[in-house]
Amino acid sequence: MNIGFSKIDITPPVGTAMAGQLLNYKARGIESELFAAAMYLYNGGTKIIFVSCDVLIISNETANEVCAEIEKATGVPAENVIVCTTHTHSGPITQDIFGMDADTAYIAKMKAGIIEAARLAYDNCRPGKLLTAKGELEGYAFNRRFIMSDGTIETHPLKGDPHIICAEGLDSKDLHVFYALDSASKPMGAMVVFGCHATVMERENQLISSDYAGMVSGFISEKLGGVPVLFLQGASGNICQVNPRNTSNREVGQAWAKKMGVAIGQKAMELLGDMPMETRGAVRIITETLEIPRRIIDNDLVQWAKHHKEIPAPTPALSDYGVESYGKIASPKVSLEELFKTPFWANFYANEILTRERDRMKQPRIPFKIKVIVQDNWAMVALPCELFVEWSDEICRQSPFAFTSVVELANGWNGYIPTKQAFERKGGYETKEVTSTMLIPEAGEMILETVIKMLNTAKM
Repeated sequence: MNIGFSKIDITPPVGTAMAGQLLNYKARGIESELFAAAMYLYNGGTKIIFVSCDVLIISNETANEVCAEIEKATGVPAENVIVCTTHTHSGPITQDIFGMDADTAYIAKMKAGIIEAARLAYDNCRPGKLLTAKGELEGYAFNRRFIMSDGTIETHPLKGDPHIICAEGLDSKDLHVFYALDSASKPMGAMVVFGCHATVMERENQLISSDYAGMVSGFISEKLGGVPVLFLQGASGNICQVNPRNTSNREVGQAWAKKMGVAIGQKAMELLGDMPMETRGAVRIITETLEIPRRIIDNDLVQWAKHHKEIPAPTPALSDYGVESYGKIASPKVSLEELFKTPFWANFYANEILTRERDRMKQPRIPFKIKVIVQDNWAMVALPCELFVEWSDEICRQSPFAFTSVVELANGWNGYIPTKQAFERKGGYETKEVTSTMLIPEAGEMILETVIKMLNTAKM
């Protein structure tokens, strides 16, 4: 196999508007650089390029544009390019979201960096072999939705809340590593898949940061002699780093980002040292595009939003993902659940509902592009969304391949894909009528059915 790697700095300047929160912060400094890292694979048949970018999300339109430009620069078909984001909540605004406009100047820089990274990976290719290993790492990525004593769901409940009954769903623990060696058995680069929201930096953080994902890449790169390392997000739509049942940890800030990054990196290196499997067979890629309907909002809620009179209200200081202790959260901070009861949220929610309705009228169905990349003994499913981890586990359970990875935020963004059970329960954030949950409740089942068919076809 011919393999190539590269890495390009895409760090925005100080003063850039930051994404990932309900507030529009301006970056006051740089905690860690942001990169676009790329890997090119070719073994005489299909040519494939993976790119990982340290940003929150990229739009479907931006993904399509970038893939087309990479085809022009390298000859690799646009359909064979997988552009993913690490989902750092401490980066620039790369898509209109939550009433904030995308930073068009930065998007131009990001696109140029992605294209250059892909071109360099293509130009840098040389003979090598690709190894892969899969394991588990527990204790760093937890389900963030909890069933409370009144039967409702709360996202990011505070630590030690006595009303917590249990987590609604599964935690995240799967870790998948790809590792390339040249003909002299020297490291060429690596790619890591792990699922957890990159929300380790505090909500009020105003430093550009690649969050824990950048720490993972940096740690492994150092151990392998400085080669490029891609980080791809596994399913993490309902996963974060905070465990509200453990009151002794404070899982936010630079120190925790480093701790988490090192732990994931160390486990990845252990997997590589424990007889990783050499990949075999031709690299193949299949693409299918579903037309998934947008979710219809109840008319009563739309009418409320239309007639809502905005109330002048201060922006509340929001909990750091539930890391504070129940009954001891320092005013003026509030939990996410308390935020939903404020005039600020009423104003925000009304705008989100009207935006959702406008988008649905303009585009009732969204093209949802699914990619399956395989060799004979491994598969990767790449999806343009924030996927609940239960869907990922079901895909892996039904997959005909021994090693299957599910990667989210690939080639665009179409919001959360919760389980149908999550939609049936009251409460929580991920199923509210906001722009980050735009597809019908049946979307997950549609995606699962299509992915399994694609995997079975690829296995033939």
